[in-house]
Amino acid sequence: MNKKLLAAVCLAAATTLNTAWAEDYTNGDGRYEEPDFDVQQTQGEAAAVKDDKDVTEAKDGEEKAAPLPITMTGEYASYDSVSGDFVAEGNVVITQGTETLKTVRAEGNMKTGDVWLKQGGTLVEPKTVMNGDWVYYNFNNKTGEIKQIHGKGNEDFFRAPHATIYPDKMVVDQGGETTRCPAVEHSPCLLIKADTFEIYPHDKMVAHNVKVYVKGKHVYSRDTWVNNLNDDGGTRIMPSIGYDGDDDKGAYIKLKLDYDIDENTNVHAELPYYNRGHFKPIFQAKHDQRNYYITYQSGWEEEDDEWVNKKNEIGFYYKPHYFIDGIPVTYRLYAHRGLWENDETGRQSWHTEYGAYLTHDRIYLFDSKKTFLDLTIGKKWVNESYTDETRSTMMYYGTLGQKLGDKWNTWVGYYREKVTSDLYDLGQPDMERELRNGISYKPDDRNTFSIINRYDTGKHENYETIYSWTHRFCCWAITFEYEHAQTEKEDTQWNIRYEFLNW
Repeated sequence: MNKKLLAAVCLAAATTLNTAWAEDYTNGDGRYEEPDFDVQQTQGEAAAVKDDKDVTEAKDGEEKAAPLPITMTGEYASYDSVSGDFVAEGNVVITQGTETLKTVRAEGNMKTGDVWLKQGGTLVEPKTVMNGDWVYYNFNNKTGEIKQIHGKGNEDFFRAPHATIYPDKMVVDQGGETTRCPAVEHSPCLLIKADTFEIYPHDKMVAHNVKVYVKGKHVYSRDTWVNNLNDDGGTRIMPSIGYDGDDDKGAYIKLKLDYDIDENTNVHAELPYYNRGHFKPIFQAKHDQRNYYITYQSGWEEEDDEWVNKKNEIGFYYKPHYFIDGIPVTYRLYAHRGLWENDETGRQSWHTEYGAYLTHDRIYLFDSKKTFLDLTIGKKWVNESYTDETRSTMMYYGTLGQKLGDKWNTWVGYYREKVTSDLYDLGQPDMERELRNGISYKPDDRNTFSIINRYDTGKHENYETIYSWTHRFCCWAITFEYEHAQTEKEDTQWNIRYEFLNW
């Protein structure tokens, strides 16, 4: 079966991919985050866009790569070499690449590519187990049909009565539901039901006539829900509460709201209230196309105890694309402009920023998936109307990750970037040359401990150490974070977050 469609079948609507959008690198500390140790299983599987197709597809008019061989075993099998008809019974196992299909009986035709599993079957992938009571698939034209689907993919449990497979998408067309709640004895903490799910691999999921349930109770409905598979999902249904040790934050409650104008246009509001900083909302409209997206936003953002009011900021972000087939390097571009106001100083400036990045696909070392290297290089330009000055900087990000086992991960990252604006801390590095190293320990599915140390290689001194512990309940999580600054101020800060995990 076509791998990109099989991966989509799991309804993993909130799965994040190893494709960092430009905004993750231009705002906050997104560029310094712990690497994802689970994504991109082989080099060249980055979820970049290439000529409106999956990167594994050939261009129109060019010869397509030969499909992976299919092997089939069973207790009994018969094959007619003239007609191409075959029947396999018993413990039937059909394998193609990393995909395994298990059933008690399979029949079809090797020449036409038709396969029927009339007594049902189970698809097993590295992170997906999907069961169907009746399955039809054609290996030649990449189309098919599945009845009574249920299973688990990544973090998502799913169930649907029927789905139709097309070469570029899968459509759950008779209703379906998905959740990340593992509860068995009570209703899921969060359940999403929809009349139709359209799943586009490596791109997005579009659900129509959506109903959202919390603990079995219907809380609201929406006509359309577009969930970008490149997005972090966020906390958009239930509010999060917590405590932030920043001087101008303190205890807070935060609610995120979304409204889909159409399948490509979304309005998003983040409504946080801090007992020290009071109400600091931000509103954003986003129009998303396959190759790029455009944003408009207005509201407050904070970094390093500095609040900045972004007024009427417009942004353009060109998503990752490969330069040439076979070369594992993607490029992405961005530009945004808005009137920024520093809340403390009152200074206002038209902030114009644009940049470009080159990112190498994840590099696996020593012929092992446990050791990898992520590399990015870029350059950005920033102009402030307040000083009528344009400054630029090269940016170098490199992260070496090592899986020490099922429970331990460690990584070290080197980041080099100069300050491009003296008016705002927002989006600026804390130091020009930073070395970060971290280690995380996950003793079970509910607890994660991590320690991250930041070192200023320019001043040859430790900058700060961050200790964190996250405990997961059923579908909620609480995180305790302690930051110990080792600079002259010797600042310390506690952060506590209690939030809904799913979507």
